[in-house]
This record gives sequence, structure tokens and C-alpha cells, in this order.
Amino acid sequence: MKPSIPSILLIAIAAVSSHLLFGSQVQPRPTSKDKSLSANASCYDVATGKLVGSRTSRTSVLVSPDGSFRAYAESDAVAAGLANRPECSNTSRLFVAGRDSRKFYAVLTIKPSPESLGNSIDLTDWSPKGHRLLLAQGFWQYGSDVGGTRVRIYDADSDNLSSESLMDEAFSRYVGKTCAAIFQPLGFSRNGSAVVRAEPYFGYGEDKAAEDSCVQKQGFWLVDFAIPTVRQLADSYEPRHYGKVAP
Repeated sequence: MKPSIPSILLIAIAAVSSHLLFGSQVQPRPTSKDKSLSANASCYDVATGKLVGSRTSRTSVLVSPDGSFRAYAESDAVAAGLANRPECSNTSRLFVAGRDSRKFYAVLTIKPSPESLGNSIDLTDWSPKGHRLLLAQGFWQYGSDVGGTRVRIYDADSDNLSSESLMDEAFSRYVGKTCAAIFQPLGFSRNGSAVVRAEPYFGYGEDKAAEDSCVQKQGFWLVDFAIPTVRQLADSYEPRHYGKVAP
């Protein structure tokens, strides 16, 4: 069964596991306020935890502000396994169609691994200028509290997808050392910088932030990858959205 919204304990468990398996960036699994922009499927019923079989989740189409590019994500949860030992695994894909073609093509495919059978893609927003798509790439292990999110950016003009360690690298440069934190993408600023929510990183069983946590409390941050620079925003900051959901 897919894990529920994590507590501090869950974050700690996820953090330790992700340090061992995926690197330092660890976060709660993505939760989109707009469910139409979240491709997050499961073979299990959320209320009962009962296996109900294979399912597919697909987002609405998100259109760039100038209408040049369109994107959607899809996640297939497939139930399979030995008798009395059913398993569920996901394959998630991001599709984009550009100005030169009305046909969508996959620019990102996330396949299950033994350590994280579940995965998802949440579309966050298109940048106000240029054609950069901010997204949350989620991962988790069924039957476990292990899970997290990676913040990524797809540049439709160059057909380039950022690395999974994009946010880790930006904050590590900012603090001048390896950075451990929890990140969630929120959108873009008017000048095109990414806006994220950052939270402290807790070690397993700890009630205070880990020594290598570069964030001491939850807050909003502006990340400009072109310069590069990282700057904290006011707690009252409200992200704007520029992309349009196709009818």
C-alpha cells in the first residue's frame, strides 16, 4: 500500500534510506494541490489497503504561457507477482509536444527498481518566459515508509532534462558543503527562477536537524540556476502559476 503523508519519523526513515540508495535529497512524496496535475497510481485501494489490480493515472495537459508547448504525465501501476505475494510496480512517463509537432513524445521515463517499486510525476508549472517545465519526480517502496521527491526541470527549447541532483547541487554551492534537506517544487518567480519549499533534514530517530542539514526551518527559497544563486524568501510569499491547464 502506498504510504500516507509522512510524519517526522517517516521523513527520518526516508532520509536514511535515500542517503544509502539515492543520495542526500530526501523529501515526502509529492502531493499536488491540483490532482489533475499529479500522475500517481497504485494497485491498492487507499481506504482499505486491499489489492484492486493494475491502474493508470494521467494528468491533464499543461500548456506553456505562450501556447508553444504542452505537457502531461502518466503513471502505470501494474499488479504482478507470485501467488499470495502480489506486488505493485510503477512506470511513469513525461510527454511533451512542441511548436513543430502536435504529436506528444516521451522526454522522461521512470522505471521501477528493487529499492523503489513505486514512482510518480507531478507537473508543477511552466516558466513565465522561455519554456522550462518544473516537475516533482516521486519515488517510494510499497509496504514501507521509504519515499521521497526529486525536483527537476525540463527545458523544452533545448530538449534537456536536469539531473536528479539539481536542487542538492544548488544548495550545496550556496552553503559551500554537502547539503541535506527536504525540497518541494512550488513554481516560478516572475523572472523565471524556481521557487521551492525547503525543510530541515532529520536523521533516523533524531528530534533536531542533522548536522549536515543546510535548512534549519521550513521556508520558501528562490533558486536561479543560471547564475547560480539561492535566496530565502519571506514566509508570506505566495507562488504564482503561469501555465494553463487545457480544457
